Amino acid sequence: MPSDRKHIYIREQDVELWERAARYAEAHRLSMGGLIMFALEAYLAEHDPTHEAE
Repeated sequence: MPSDRKHIYIREQDVELWERAARYAEAHRLSMGGLIMFALEAYLAEHDPTHEAE
């Protein structure tokens, strides 16, 4: 059975940003996956003119 899990790799120079995001997620009771998806949706809504809002 295929896994729906995805993995991301953080560059060494981005570790501080990742840790900052992890603290934010924890403080707001979000998972890191949830925070990442929220950020991707917000980014694409602003920067991807080919995609209509659903």
